[in-house]
Amino acid sequence: MRARRTVQSLDLSLRTAFAAALLGAMALTASAYRIEKHFSVTGRPVVTIHNASGRIQVNSWTKPEVMVVADRSSNSVDVDTEQAGSRIEIGTRVLNDSARGADLQVDYRITVPDESQLEIRTDTGSIVVESVHGNLTFDTLAADVNLTNVGGVVVVSTGDGSVVCTRCDGESFKAESVSGNVQMLQPVMDRVTVHTTAGNIFFDGDFLSHGLYYFRSDTGNTEVHFGSASSFDLSANSMHGAVFSEAALQPDKHGRKVKAPKFSNSLFGTVGSGNAKVELSSFSGTIKILRRDQ
Repeated sequence: MRARRTVQSLDLSLRTAFAAALLGAMALTASAYRIEKHFSVTGRPVVTIHNASGRIQVNSWTKPEVMVVADRSSNSVDVDTEQAGSRIEIGTRVLNDSARGADLQVDYRITVPDESQLEIRTDTGSIVVESVHGNLTFDTLAADVNLTNVGGVVVVSTGDGSVVCTRCDGESFKAESVSGNVQMLQPVMDRVTVHTTAGNIFFDGDFLSHGLYYFRSDTGNTEVHFGSASSFDLSANSMHGAVFSEAALQPDKHGRKVKAPKFSNSLFGTVGSGNAKVELSSFSGTIKILRRDQ
């Protein structure tokens, strides 16, 4: 019995040692594929990131520094960086032209001063940006874009990726999407333009006084939830889709004469004093204008 226990103890020790060695080897491998760089900056830095595939996460801090942590999936790719004053360029470079798929992936974690300008381009993967205030530009083929507490001038262009903007504030927001959905949740922006070809549009928030809001989805659906404090002129038109509204519309108070396109479903009128302007249009999608749950 004692011999059996001794064998079992040795077996457990060997398995523990093997597991520790395996974890150590994995850690060394991960470390070999990781790149970390720091750049001292002043004022509002301009940071550009070009990547083919992977997750790009950008957060802010109060330090006058840009920190870049890149995790490469393999040695088939490398990361190039360049600094010219407060302009930082970060790019993924392919080292092996025969590499495909996951071998080309690079995940970035980038920390910037809270007032920074970003320009991010990527094909696939995802973009996550939190608490960065500046001019922000995103261009993707199929990567999802998730923005939280960002501000300034925000421009998003994507093919198949989705766009979610939560509690975004600043000067303006513009999104163009082919088949991806676009959601705006509790925004504080008075210039908003969204156009999708086949994706759906969802807006949940207040229309700010004197704001301009244009939503167009060619074949997708548009759903707008407005707050009780919202005051806006509404124009909603779908050529071949339905239009539903919970808004207490009154005749236009500003003397504007609108002629609905023939054979279309349309709604026109004013909510409250009509301080903001809201235009919703679609070719075949459904349009809904609903009161927001308080």
